[in-house]
Amino acid sequence: MSLETPRRNHGLLLVWGAALLAAALKVGWIFTSSGTCDTVLFFLFGKALDHSTLAEMYRTSPMFNHTPLTGCAVRALYRLVGGDYFAFAAGIRLASVAADLGILGGLLYLRRLTGKPAWWALVLFAASPVSLMISGFHGNVDPVMVLFLFAAVLALVAQRPILCGVLFAAACSVKVMPLVFGPVFAVWWLTHRRSDAIRFTATAAVVFLLGSAWPLLQCPGAYAHKVLGYGSYWGTWGVTYWLHQTGLSAFQVVDFKGLSSAQNSISSCLKFATVGAVLLLGWRRRNVAGPEFATTMTAAFVGIFVFAPGAGPQYLVWFAPFLAWSAPRWYAAITGCSAAYMAAFYHPSAKWQFPWDMAFPQGWEISVWGPWMNLPWGAFLVFAACEARKWWRAEATAPVKELPPRPASEAGAAMDGIPAAV
Repeated sequence: MSLETPRRNHGLLLVWGAALLAAALKVGWIFTSSGTCDTVLFFLFGKALDHSTLAEMYRTSPMFNHTPLTGCAVRALYRLVGGDYFAFAAGIRLASVAADLGILGGLLYLRRLTGKPAWWALVLFAASPVSLMISGFHGNVDPVMVLFLFAAVLALVAQRPILCGVLFAAACSVKVMPLVFGPVFAVWWLTHRRSDAIRFTATAAVVFLLGSAWPLLQCPGAYAHKVLGYGSYWGTWGVTYWLHQTGLSAFQVVDFKGLSSAQNSISSCLKFATVGAVLLLGWRRRNVAGPEFATTMTAAFVGIFVFAPGAGPQYLVWFAPFLAWSAPRWYAAITGCSAAYMAAFYHPSAKWQFPWDMAFPQGWEISVWGPWMNLPWGAFLVFAACEARKWWRAEATAPVKELPPRPASEAGAAMDGIPAAV
């Protein structure tokens, strides 16, 4: 024990040193830049919502496709800063910096339970260039969504179904994408303890429906179309990028609206493939032990990024904590590929000036960053090819019996450290 403690302390010092240095760089960038088109759009949404309602925004704004919670948050931030754009842009990015530190705390908690990942992977995660560009420059709510989603996995590991349901619903209320993982969580709880499956499902459903009640009652059709049906920008990622590159007229619209019938059909097929891959992996891996659920999430995210009809650079933080824990070497490789693509994305849209102040893509930049997109997408394809068989065979190689009833004292002990981690 005396030999391990100095190593552990040394690793923690390196991790938190890297995290604090990265946080300082992010904060410095936040207060010396204007952000991206996303920051501008959130500011405009906040301004519009200050004089309008969510229902009206869903009905009339072609660009507003965010959850009610996010809409209310940007309205509150707009009011808090008195309509000052630079203070608004700083506030939305500072929330992401705080989320990054919370996710790192969660990974440290998971390492304390499992001994994974290695310290070098945690240092890389703390100082990730992808996180630096998203939280320090881009400006979106994706890191906050990841914080809640990862915290939900930690609650699953700690056998806290109600807390897991609350955190999962919170993630879905920040950004609707995690809804696809709902059945994956539910079937894991059902396999391990049926009563907990009811607790998780009921809690998640009630909390999410409460958060969505207003638009569901006021404008269910517009809300379902704008939020639940959103599929990102066609032609910016993977299969749809290469279809766009064919030059065929049916595939030339690069947008999430006004698509041709062929584009809509292919987009629907890709969405079905994405959801199908996630659900099949969740069912196949329903027996894994709690910590290995992070590997299930990694495999599911790989399926999402292989088949996704579109993706923004900010999406490349979604999988980070799950991949860093389950496959550190692949995390390093995909992080490097993602960072190269993101730099190629931001630089031309920031008028070829670095450090970037404002990145506002006009569309023509796809000829510059498009080929670089193939680095992370190709990395996901190779990762899937190398690991798919192992992910699929998890049921046969790692069976887990239903968990025995746990005393209340053990449930509390299992969560020691969670508040600090998340």
